[in-house]
Amino acid sequence: MRRVVLVELILFAVTAALVVPFGIAYVAGPRAFGDPIRVHAEMVDAFGLTAGTSVTYRGVQVGRVASVLLAGNGSGARVEVELDPGTRIPRASAATVTMGTVAGLQNVDIVPDPDSAVVSGGGPYLGDGDEVAAPAERQPVQMGEVMGETARLLAGVDPGAVATVGDEVGAALSGVGPDLARMIDDGDRLSAVIERQAPTLRSLAERTVSVAGSAAGAADGFERSVGAARTVSGQLGDASELVEHLLGRSPAALARTRALFDGEAGTFGALLADLASVTPVVADRRAAVAAGLVDIPVGLGKLESIVRGDRAEFALVGTQGPVCGYDTPRRTVGDMTPVTPDLTLFCPPGPDVAQRGSRTAPRPNGLGTGQATTPGTVIGPPMVSDPVLIPTGVEALDQWNRLLDDLEHRGR
Repeated sequence: MRRVVLVELILFAVTAALVVPFGIAYVAGPRAFGDPIRVHAEMVDAFGLTAGTSVTYRGVQVGRVASVLLAGNGSGARVEVELDPGTRIPRASAATVTMGTVAGLQNVDIVPDPDSAVVSGGGPYLGDGDEVAAPAERQPVQMGEVMGETARLLAGVDPGAVATVGDEVGAALSGVGPDLARMIDDGDRLSAVIERQAPTLRSLAERTVSVAGSAAGAADGFERSVGAARTVSGQLGDASELVEHLLGRSPAALARTRALFDGEAGTFGALLADLASVTPVVADRRAAVAAGLVDIPVGLGKLESIVRGDRAEFALVGTQGPVCGYDTPRRTVGDMTPVTPDLTLFCPPGPDVAQRGSRTAPRPNGLGTGQATTPGTVIGPPMVSDPVLIPTGVEALDQWNRLLDDLEHRGR
């Protein structure tokens, strides 16, 4: 029995050691195992605060009011506040008296200054003896003051004027009941339509905002456009006589143009059809057309150098010699995408192969002849030692005439 009693005593001691502190903390709160943080606030009016009034921080209870006394100089009230141990409240905070419940119970709410850099944490925090600011402009208006202002407002209202207003409103609404009912019904139908079209209206509003933003971004361009329009209008005003002359002559010119198009309708249609066939071909060769428009005038200028009087002298070389070529796949017309050059291709050296291949072409990164592993194909007849010049028809005729003249002179 003694062993059982000893075990029970041990269990009772362990249970008491666990339960008693928990019970003390539950009854006494956070202050059971630490000293509270004592701060104070100076207020012009204590607003009926008493000892035991709850103190909150961001709406969470963190302490209570310890006492409310008159300030030393008699100009206000000094509210002593005890905060729970370990509570961290930034010093840049303000105390405001609020209604904690709908029953009208007051409490002191401490709110950090939104303009302070310490709101996000990091201190400094309130400690023993610190003062919490309580600006008068942030305190609530007393119910007595509200009632007094209300009484003065009602005293300034003339009952006779109120009666007159009521009579006039009644006279104005007399007999318009059906119209008001129709207005209410129309408003109900309009609300239903707006509700059904809400997605469309929302999209329209969003697009309107987008268009307004784009217009605001293009304000400078709009101003320049208006300025250009003003300049054009001024120039048209200065040339008003010429414009009137053109307007007077235009109908006759347009009539002649119309007659021309009517007479050539078939030809014009065929021309448009042919252009529809030619346009895709030319479109794929825009680069070649642009180069031709640049080079053709230059070539025509160079052709002037072979003109001798009323003749053009041509010399045709009948033999060319071998040519080195690469078997390279051809790309479609109009394909302008970049390609990577094949640096392995080269022309093998040989007699009379005058073409410049990749073996002698400049190479990037100092490659020289490195990686030149794929030789090109040499095609064509060998180079002759004495090329034959083929004369033109005029030169052949002159040569024939000279031959006849020689024969005639020798016959004499």
